[in-house]
Amino acid sequence: MLPVIDGVRTEREVVPASLPELSDVMRQAWESGTSMIPVGGATKLHLGNPPRSAGLAINTCRLRGISEYEPDNLTVSVLAGTPLDELQSVLKNHGQFLPLDPPSPQSATVGGLVACNTSGPLRFRYGTLRDLLIGIRIVHADGTPTKAGGKLVKNVSGYDMCKLYAGSLGTLGILAELTFKLMPRPEAWGTIILGYASAENAFGSGQAVLKQKLIPDSIEAWNGEALRAAAGIQDCTPWVLMIRFGEVRPAVEWQLHRVEEIARSTGADILHVLDTTDSERFWRRASAARAPVAGESDMLVRCSVLYRSSAAIAGHMEELGRSLGARTHLFCHAGDSVLYGQYCWDHSAARSPREVQDRLKNLREHCSTSGGHCVIERAHRDIKSGLDVWGYQAPALKVMRRIKEEFDPKSLLNPGRFVGGI
Repeated sequence: MLPVIDGVRTEREVVPASLPELSDVMRQAWESGTSMIPVGGATKLHLGNPPRSAGLAINTCRLRGISEYEPDNLTVSVLAGTPLDELQSVLKNHGQFLPLDPPSPQSATVGGLVACNTSGPLRFRYGTLRDLLIGIRIVHADGTPTKAGGKLVKNVSGYDMCKLYAGSLGTLGILAELTFKLMPRPEAWGTIILGYASAENAFGSGQAVLKQKLIPDSIEAWNGEALRAAAGIQDCTPWVLMIRFGEVRPAVEWQLHRVEEIARSTGADILHVLDTTDSERFWRRASAARAPVAGESDMLVRCSVLYRSSAAIAGHMEELGRSLGARTHLFCHAGDSVLYGQYCWDHSAARSPREVQDRLKNLREHCSTSGGHCVIERAHRDIKSGLDVWGYQAPALKVMRRIKEEFDPKSLLNPGRFVGGI
């Protein structure tokens, strides 16, 4: 079945099996003026504006496998169509991992993750994919293959071009091969889940933990609805704070014990303390809970704000759900102040696109006045059609347009889907 992006069906699809084949396909599309839609695991096709045209879907699923792996150097080069789980299973055999935990890791490809700069709770300690990427091979709109960065952690002078392509949503070229720096797998993991009556208490306690100079891998503040979806826990507090540690076993145990002491002193409920096996299982389920909900109308909103506004914006995001009659799951990176709101409702309770748009604009205003911004990551095409899903009008947009014109002057790659209609 041909890929469909926000109601726009691609006219045909090709699945190149090598970099030369990818280059040849793109050259032909360039010469004929055919628009190109890069497709990996199709887990992020909802991101961005509806495309202006969708002539050719270029699926990277056959560009798959590890092309070079140097365990001693903690680097790996992998083809763009490789699912993340497939890469992680190889790295695990060598006691290493790529510190990334996005939704749908069994389907999401490394190329798609880089194109969208997708991350997860582990971003608190290890940074985003942009920070882990050290080299790329990419094919530009006219079929010209190029490379940037390299295969050593410290090998770049001047501007790191890898950063330019990470998060560009396939509008500057199609990624063919990625090189990452890796991390040793911790000896042990541990997770503690604390319960709170409000978002203010949960976010505040998160900061109190950080002031103790502990080293968490992740620090997440979720509402009770989100935790129930992730772990099936029915008896849950309105908000929870989830803190994960990954170190040698004594360090993990000491840090969990220290957080328990802090929780008791602040009156928090200690809901669960998970050892390595249960911790890995829990975060796997948490990742699945953040994936799109099949068979339901749903919407995903991302708000990035200053820390001092996190709890207030979480309140506005919950209010948005109540006003729409939607089940609201809030997944918040408490240490980074990035908040995700997933809203699900059945068709009988659906609101008009105009009403949803108005309420989203209101949330966006709250984010703007709080020094942040709001992106509508996923929504029905009727909602997107009357809304700027990116909400970005900063001066840098002029520079972004100039770069797009330089790399893709015919505007054939993902036309119109990126910031400012790029």
